[in-house]
Amino acid sequence: MRLDRLPAYNSPMVLRWPLIPRGDEIGASSRGPSRGVVIVGPTGAGKTTLARTIASSARPTRLWAAGSESTRRIPLGAFAHLIEIDATVDPATAFANARSTLGGRGDTALIVDDADLLDPLSAALVGRLLEDGDVHLVVTVGSVETGPDPAIVADGLLDRIDLAPFARDEAYRVLESALDGPLDRVSAQWMWEISEGNPLYLRHLVEGSWESGLLFQIGGVWQLESRPVMTDELATLLVSRLPTADQEVMDVLWLLAFAGDLDVGVLARAASRDAVAEARRGGHLWIGSDATPRVVRLRHPIVGEALRERTPVLAARSLRGRLVRALAAGPTAGEELRMATLALDADVDLDAALLVDASERALALCDYPLAERLAQAALLGGCGLRAAVVLARAMTWQGRAGEADVLLGTFDPVAVPEYERLAWGLWRATTYFFDNRQDAARRELDGLREHATSRDGLEVLSSADVTFDFFANNVPRSIELTRTLFGAENTSALAMSFAASTGGFALARAGHTDEVPDIVERGVAAATGTGFLLGRMQIGVAEVSAATLSGNLAGVLEMLDRYSIATPPGRSRWVVDGYIHGLAYLATGRVAAAEEHFRRGRAAAVNGGPRMWVVLCSIGLCQALGAQGRTEQAIEALDYAEESFGEHLATFGPDLSHARAWIVAGCGEHREAIRVARDAAVLAREGSMFGIEAMALHTAVRFGDRSATARLRRLMRLVDGPFVRVASAHAHALRNRDGHGLDSVAAEFEAMSANLLAADAAAQAAMEHNRCGDSLGERRSAATARRLAAECPGARTPALSVLENPMALTGRERVVAALVATGMTNREIAERLTLSVRTVEGHVHRVLAKLGVDDREALVDRQYRRD
Repeated sequence: MRLDRLPAYNSPMVLRWPLIPRGDEIGASSRGPSRGVVIVGPTGAGKTTLARTIASSARPTRLWAAGSESTRRIPLGAFAHLIEIDATVDPATAFANARSTLGGRGDTALIVDDADLLDPLSAALVGRLLEDGDVHLVVTVGSVETGPDPAIVADGLLDRIDLAPFARDEAYRVLESALDGPLDRVSAQWMWEISEGNPLYLRHLVEGSWESGLLFQIGGVWQLESRPVMTDELATLLVSRLPTADQEVMDVLWLLAFAGDLDVGVLARAASRDAVAEARRGGHLWIGSDATPRVVRLRHPIVGEALRERTPVLAARSLRGRLVRALAAGPTAGEELRMATLALDADVDLDAALLVDASERALALCDYPLAERLAQAALLGGCGLRAAVVLARAMTWQGRAGEADVLLGTFDPVAVPEYERLAWGLWRATTYFFDNRQDAARRELDGLREHATSRDGLEVLSSADVTFDFFANNVPRSIELTRTLFGAENTSALAMSFAASTGGFALARAGHTDEVPDIVERGVAAATGTGFLLGRMQIGVAEVSAATLSGNLAGVLEMLDRYSIATPPGRSRWVVDGYIHGLAYLATGRVAAAEEHFRRGRAAAVNGGPRMWVVLCSIGLCQALGAQGRTEQAIEALDYAEESFGEHLATFGPDLSHARAWIVAGCGEHREAIRVARDAAVLAREGSMFGIEAMALHTAVRFGDRSATARLRRLMRLVDGPFVRVASAHAHALRNRDGHGLDSVAAEFEAMSANLLAADAAAQAAMEHNRCGDSLGERRSAATARRLAAECPGARTPALSVLENPMALTGRERVVAALVATGMTNREIAERLTLSVRTVEGHVHRVLAKLGVDDREALVDRQYRRD
């Protein structure tokens, strides 16, 4: 199974644009004894749709009139289709006839769309109809201030509805409803920022991007290849409304279209102060508040997009060149990245040193495509090894380690400063490692260590060992090196920022979660100080993993906020963000939300990211889908994880096996699922990842394993946090068929905020109470399980499935069960039913699981009491 892109041009798009959710506004229109409503909002805000909805609910008969540029000079032109107007009749008589025709109809709602474009006589007619009160009026205007007649909204005769654009989350919901699937957050943010939440603009951005081949799907998640483009229809409309006659003002608008936010002084150097002032008076600009008093931008971002799309290539290069020269003419602190980005497509050349500075800044901001372009330009400009290292890093972070290795191999850094040689060698070792060439990576590090003379350099090399050892499944050594680095005084901030994420992750997976908070705190401070923003986010993986593996879930969702504030702007942010949110939601039982976040993270990683994140998000997605009983989709997720797996990710072998156990359980093979989960636990134990082992063993318990008590008790001495203690109690109560003990376990898991674990324990308690004939206990436990499951939308674990369908045996299963009850062996049953022995074994396993019994003898003793 591949997650290949589905490009726009392969098939026509069928958008399912939803009815704009304006329930509150519709409700407001029905309050009080008013004679109708006036809906105020900008073009594209949905005024017409809302007007139709309100009118249809107000009166059985509806009439429609609309103002327009073509009719505003014709007396009563908006109503010409509703009334007979004799050209020989004077305006006063025509007005009286119109009033008589339209008035006196109490069962009628009159919609007057775009009332600010009515001719004066039509506007006066609307005012008189309002005074008469015989017709229910529904009026839309762009703004009350520009409307033709203040009387339309005077004296409270019409209820006023101000139709605001969509807020960010509302826009996201509308977009995903229209696309019939999730949209990645970078794309959604682009569309919301450019459209400012205007429904019309949102639609034209989606349709324009689709038509241009920029919008595609990866693994069910929609993404944009680059910033969205609008339809030609909308671009033409927006540009037609600009003051094209005033070329100096248009010049200002064009410059801002390519610059975005800009210092007023820089804009004045690129254009002229008078032109900037005139553009501001015309209402085209936004000037900063007290916090940013000198910043200026276009009042509506969509206008900038339209102008850029309508600008010829050579003219665009000239405009960017003017901006670069204006920026260079003044203080440039903080503007290097903007200047370099503009210069890439401008009629001006920049110094290669400035380009490589900018590429490093883009790399720090995790904008890897931009960093690659800038570094490539710097390399062509003669910047050499430094540019090559930045370019290699950008390539590697986009999943192209092989290309990065080829590039670095063209350099021989002999006569260069030590820090440049270290940077070159360290990144070459990284490309080796993540290209499944571990021995070469180790040799490269050893060679660097022989020539390193500074303590900082040696510590950075040790931080690389922390990472390589962790991923190569040598978790104990990774932890040892982490403790050494963080235990020493004055450790290099760069080394700590590199080591904190993988070292903290290693500690969490090994069960040493109590050590993680200190590592996280110091690592975040170091990463922030060095500008390593992605490292700061990756440290969040360690912290969230420690919380989920230890069972300290009370503040895990608040913990996520620390890694969502001031985070990098690119898709790399959403890879990590999706993964840590998925972990948190999976642990708290919100499996549908976990699925969504893992999908988003995986899609962002597939679209040019390290394969590690593809594997991790696919594993998480498999577990989230497995916990919902969606086996086929879980199989697809696991297939993709296995396809992207390699020796450089050996440490996640137990996670792959753990995910596979959920698939087997979803197929109804509960005994086999237990075996696979226990195999995952063995793999984790062999790698000294005792936190992962405890989690896998507990999954086996959730599937019905009654043999995990002893090992979970031993793990209580090795794993920090309350989870392993409650998991051990769960295994003990299940082994002893202790329904009341399972009830207590459910209560402890619920107090821990692990609602799905609690629901499974309560479901198992109900089955044990049933076995003992305790109907009251069964009802109570079942009610608890259902209440907890309701907190986990979509959840359908094996325990919950048995609770809801305790006797859901198929016809063939009933026959097999009856033959087992007579004492027949599997081979005898196979011969009787003309089946293979393996098929009969599968039927027997499913019957035992569904009936909640352990073996054939228990099945015979039960004698099908429920039948």
